[in-house]
Amino acid sequence: MSRKIILWVSVAVLCIYIGIALAAPLIAPLGPTAITGKPLQPPDNRHIFGTNNIGQDIFAQLVFGSRITLLFGFFSALFSVIISTGIGIVIGYYGGLVDEIVCRAIDIFMPIPMFPLLIVLTTFFSPGVIEVSLLMGILGSVYGIRIIRMQVLSLARTNFVEGARAIGASDFQIMYRHILPNVMPIVMVKFVSASQHLLVMGVGLSFIGLWDTSTIDWGTMIQNAYSQGGLALGLWWWILPPGIAVIGISLALAMIGYSFEERFNPRVEVNRI
Repeated sequence: MSRKIILWVSVAVLCIYIGIALAAPLIAPLGPTAITGKPLQPPDNRHIFGTNNIGQDIFAQLVFGSRITLLFGFFSALFSVIISTGIGIVIGYYGGLVDEIVCRAIDIFMPIPMFPLLIVLTTFFSPGVIEVSLLMGILGSVYGIRIIRMQVLSLARTNFVEGARAIGASDFQIMYRHILPNVMPIVMVKFVSASQHLLVMGVGLSFIGLWDTSTIDWGTMIQNAYSQGGLALGLWWWILPPGIAVIGISLALAMIGYSFEERFNPRVEVNRI
């Protein structure tokens, strides 16, 4: 299978996930909290994924859970690339002492495992979903700042930037009109890869119960199935759907990110040749 086919299949899968999240009230009109059947009812015509321990429809929870899960992953990634792009462009363009301080701070933070750090911070501060996504965006931006900075360092010495500076363009105009458009391909790659990474990490945090457990998302579904004996009782219809949903969206984003990186990252292109 060619890389182009893999890319378009992955994009189609991602669009299906987004479409399901947007159309959740139409797909599952009774909602994720309504008791629509007997507890632990196996799949049938009315409940295609069965029911949980209190009779709630697992399919409805899966559909509505996509909203929080996808929103969390994409919002965290968006916040991450905004921070990394802004800081990376500024320190790469100006250089000097600020650049040195930021790079040394990155050297300190990069060896620290992000997930254990998130567990410690969320346990200590007990934030909500929005606060956790912002925190993940801040921590995730560390990995993108250096990549953007390296790209800007080379762009800042190009002829078109020197020409813009010679005709009196301000630093802000140069960074916004000339440098930012040229780093956008790398920003796109970082956004997709950050979405995949942070989405899965958010599911992990939700699974271990580090935010509001009343929120319906895929991590909470897996956690409820595990804690209520779904795994011990072999109730596959309670555990497998959210697990497969996480794997599907993660693979789709990973393949899209890989295709974008191969297309836009010069180092990957050189290595392939």
